[in-house]
Amino acid sequence: MTRFVINFLFFLLPFLTYWIFVVVTRRMDNQPDREWGDAPFGWLVVAGLALGVGSMVVLGYYTGADRYTTYEPARLIDGEVVPGKMRD
Repeated sequence: MTRFVINFLFFLLPFLTYWIFVVVTRRMDNQPDREWGDAPFGWLVVAGLALGVGSMVVLGYYTGADRYTTYEPARLIDGEVVPGKMRD
């Protein structure tokens, strides 16, 4: 769940950045009024997807298990679920 939230936040980062840009430029003098509807949504989505996929790759690379470990799947023993784990 934590990885999903992190990836979703990375996806939303370009939209947040553009929103801050719109708010700042509205307060400046001699600048055209920018509206949220004028946003380049295609580029924001592409940038958000690139950041989301990039964060998945980086998190997978740095938080993954060792190369030669094996995964022992979850089991049901005496009516209790024993969670899966990585085994050397």
